[in-house]
Amino acid sequence: MMDTIKILIEEFNDLKPVLQEHIEFYEGLLPHVYFGECNEFFINYINEDNPQELQRLFTVFEIMATQGNDEVVNTLSVTILERLGDDRKVLNTARKYMGKVTRKLSDETEKGWGRY
Repeated sequence: MMDTIKILIEEFNDLKPVLQEHIEFYEGLLPHVYFGECNEFFINYINEDNPQELQRLFTVFEIMATQGNDEVVNTLSVTILERLGDDRKVLNTARKYMGKVTRKLSDETEKGWGRY
């Protein structure tokens, strides 16, 4: 999980202080909670619709989907993709940038919630 977070904060420096505060507050890393704290950043990135930034973000998500262990994939599906699906406009923009495996996970998540 830390490898994924390291990639994320290397790409998005503004998430590093979120990680530091999270670790100090919880005295360790709670992955679902940390990524939940990052969701508003992700949604802001999506709403800004900056193609270069979103390509970087969804490349990280695709790495999570394709190279992550079960915990990483679960965090992506349950904590990140589920939240993106809460807003149809956000989800539609996000889908333009999703890799193949991330898109499949997103579709499965949406079907699971009955939103698809």
